[in-house]
Amino acid sequence: MFIAAAPAAAQAGNLGLSHHRVVFDGTSRTATIYLFNRGSVPAAFRIDLIDMTMSSDGVIRPVAADAPAPEHSARDVLEFTPRRVQLGPQQSQAVRIRVRPPEASGELRSHLAITALPAVDAAPAIARLDNGVANGVAVQISTLFSVSIPIVVRTNAKAASAHIDKLQVHRSGRTSAGAMLSFELVRDGPGSVYGDVELVSGRGRDQRVLGSMRGIALYPETDHRTIQLAAPAVTPGQAARLVFSNREAPASIEVASANLIIP
Repeated sequence: MFIAAAPAAAQAGNLGLSHHRVVFDGTSRTATIYLFNRGSVPAAFRIDLIDMTMSSDGVIRPVAADAPAPEHSARDVLEFTPRRVQLGPQQSQAVRIRVRPPEASGELRSHLAITALPAVDAAPAIARLDNGVANGVAVQISTLFSVSIPIVVRTNAKAASAHIDKLQVHRSGRTSAGAMLSFELVRDGPGSVYGDVELVSGRGRDQRVLGSMRGIALYPETDHRTIQLAAPAVTPGQAARLVFSNREAPASIEVASANLIIP
């Protein structure tokens, strides 16, 4: 089967997506995601398959169209339909994805990019400038949003493990509550990891979440990712535990942890 996030997991503008990540784990060759127009007017979208790379600061950037495809590209083994979608208000559309299993073992990844298209009846983009200059004109730029979701293809491979390194706690004062944690999530193994980070205190029924971040990915093109986590409720001298859990597992499985005392 394929692994994907829960419904209504991603949203940008008036576009809603049923999933924000799809993983083919070798037991299924097809997947379906749904696009929703949550707006009150018709909307059109273009769908593309693109490659993106992650840097150690966690930013994912598109690979230039004229650049060679990265080693992790899955574009040669993925197909999808449709490539353009026109949705009325509150309408939805299924996008079907199919994978051809690669011959080599390992993990590949490309991203499905959904970009809003300008309305057919959009106002003219050129307007006169009121700046005292004769015949002055200005170009009115309409920003069109785009959202992308990773499509991961694993062949005889599992998600990598990880560990926490270079953990530091930054505080604005010695007596005031609140702190900022910075640390590196370091990947162990050839694949990617994807999960959630929580800073917790106590155990069992007494456990309390002091800060959290959801949906953190670390892809194979970088061996570590620097993360900053806000913990506004911590106090000096408080014992806490930083935990990274695998979000792809049926039940959240702890992947890495570190104990600390808030200074």
